[in-house]
Amino acid sequence: MGTFFGVWVPDKRRGLARAHVVNQEGQPLMEGRLKEKQVRWKFIKRWKTRYFTLAGNQLLFRKSGKSKDELEDIPIELSKVQSVKVVARKRRDRGLPRAFEIFTDSKTYVLKAQDEKHAEEWLQCINVAVAQARERENREATTYL
Repeated sequence: MGTFFGVWVPDKRRGLARAHVVNQEGQPLMEGRLKEKQVRWKFIKRWKTRYFTLAGNQLLFRKSGKSKDELEDIPIELSKVQSVKVVARKRRDRGLPRAFEIFTDSKTYVLKAQDEKHAEEWLQCINVAVAQARERENREATTYL
């Protein structure tokens, strides 16, 4: 790896540590818990807590496998992300400003942070990482021409 600049910020209330770090290439590195919206059929919606890691050109989240001991890392390739935006607030749903959506070619992820501040941090870091992943992909494509 390279040299990293930043600090570890412990979150004692939730018992988790989150890194707000930038590596020497200026790529954001961040990790922590977010809730992912799970939609079953049309009316049943659940929020499932997942552990996310943003590093380089990938956003990974940890998902339980078929057995409780089995864990699987699911990648979201940032160069394939079409957009990232805040979920619009509805009058009856007071907690949504901390929710945001990631649109890819194949899937839309609806994620929610523990508060608005953390949602803003995730949005900023993901947007920077998406821009860098696209730039890197364009550079590589023009190199082969």
